[in-house]
Amino acid sequence: MSERGIMSRLRVTLVPCVIGAATFALVASGFSLTLRRAAPVPDMNVLSPKLAAYRDHAADYDTVFIGTSRTFYHIVPDEVETAMEAEGCQRPNVFNFGVFGLTGAEQDWLLDQVLNAGQGALRTVIIEDPLPEARSLDDATNERARFFHAPSDYSPTLNSISSFPESAPKKVFRLGIFGAGAAYDLSGVGRAAEFFFPAPVKPAPYAMDMSSDGFEILGSISSPDIEARRKDFVDHPEKYDEALARYGAASDEAVEARAVYLEERLRSLKAQGLNAALFISPDPEELDRTPRVGIELARIAPDLSVMNFNRPDVYPDLFGRNLWFDHSHYGEEGARKLSRLAGAELCRDLKQSDAGGQHAVR
Repeated sequence: MSERGIMSRLRVTLVPCVIGAATFALVASGFSLTLRRAAPVPDMNVLSPKLAAYRDHAADYDTVFIGTSRTFYHIVPDEVETAMEAEGCQRPNVFNFGVFGLTGAEQDWLLDQVLNAGQGALRTVIIEDPLPEARSLDDATNERARFFHAPSDYSPTLNSISSFPESAPKKVFRLGIFGAGAAYDLSGVGRAAEFFFPAPVKPAPYAMDMSSDGFEILGSISSPDIEARRKDFVDHPEKYDEALARYGAASDEAVEARAVYLEERLRSLKAQGLNAALFISPDPEELDRTPRVGIELARIAPDLSVMNFNRPDVYPDLFGRNLWFDHSHYGEEGARKLSRLAGAELCRDLKQSDAGGQHAVR
């Protein structure tokens, strides 16, 4: 057969396949988006009960910390409140909105929920640098991930990935995982399965004790994962020393884009008449990244509040090994110590801000 004949047969074969695939993609995407609009917000570990509790009592809280497990386990509202009062500020009412594994798109969404619910009462929002996006397909295709793979989340997710201080190959890998997760969501496979084959008995909604305004002492509720992390910390003290050695070491991972990413979010909050601050928790495993992000943000935006506690040179008392439960989270003593410092520093920053001076200083 001639080359022209082969090309002709290929066209006859491939064109219908391409058209068929495109048609399927359009139909599947439309079906998935329809199911998405009809689906409720899924029940999410820690996030859902905290959001429900905050919405029910938003009028009671004027200060909210939003962040990862470093916020969840490290910010004790009572300690922050007492320290702010002792420093000369009106005693606030603080809500701890720390959530396991909070990523950039999730934080943006959560900020919107908090701002909408807290109108009229909310005065101060402290955010943490969110975690990078998923690195595994399981993390990109579970129920929580699918909820945050809506088309409206594409831009903030890409913004978070592109700004995160890591190498280009790692960013490309995360982009691939995100693309796979978005494609899985648009295919409608998971949503269709849930719609047509619902579980005979729905699991009970995740519940948590909110008596401490969202704070939880790490280890107070045990699990195999928590026990394993504690054991690894106890059995391997050398890892802690190795982590501390990262501080100040040379790094080729640029932090400028991440500082701009965080500046945009803080300025958006300030534009709405709120006090805004960045909270950088002590975290030995991130000593090569988050301190540099905070230093860069303070350099490019000296008018913004940057509570950069992940600096052993500035806060040596926060890095005693006895304060830590595992390699990146405090136990109760460490959390209370940090929270008192955070409250005092937040009060001092509020006194210097125009918005803060209107309601934070007595």
